[in-house]
Amino acid sequence: MSRWIIDHLWLIPAVPLAASLVILSLSSARRKSAAALAVAGQIAALAMSVLAFLPTLQTNSFRVVQNFTWFTFGEEVLRLGFVLDPLAAAMLMMIALVGLCIFVFSIGYMADDKSFTRFFAYLSFFSGAMLGLVIANSLLLLFIFWELVGLASYLLIGFWIERPSAAAAAKIGCTIAAAHCSFTMEGPVVLKAPASPCSAQAPRLLRC
Repeated sequence: MSRWIIDHLWLIPAVPLAASLVILSLSSARRKSAAALAVAGQIAALAMSVLAFLPTLQTNSFRVVQNFTWFTFGEEVLRLGFVLDPLAAAMLMMIALVGLCIFVFSIGYMADDKSFTRFFAYLSFFSGAMLGLVIANSLLLLFIFWELVGLASYLLIGFWIERPSAAAAAKIGCTIAAAHCSFTMEGPVVLKAPASPCSAQAPRLLRC
């Protein structure tokens, strides 16, 4: 079973993201269904994270990379994929476990909110984005998931958008996330950039 999940790492972030889309399609009256789907998706992500973590305890310097070719241009190939090592596996478990606790707590905390269903869609979206972020195997995929985390943060911080304070906080959070992302992207580019800015090796910055 552990071998299977290692070969299908993409399922760990995909399950909460899929749950988020399904919950968004539900009416606001289907509160129990929304909570059940969100919690079930998070439990599935946690179970798969545990299965992915176990092999890292049995092998020194464990590292598995799953890549697929997105597209090619000239002789360069742009690949996206996921990587599993002890740090990534530990982060997967932590995010999934803490997220599950938050989901369960939110069932009671948000019980009387009229947008209960939408809140759990946003929570599942945030969880899926975070899980994808920690196992991204390229700078491009890291950027994509970081932007998804920023979007999810904006939606959650500004959940009560009718309140001026929530709207202002969401804008500030979005601005900070965008600024942080720009600095995060600049570091690897500066470290790995070739001497010539016009070098044909530039596409290699997009992958690990």
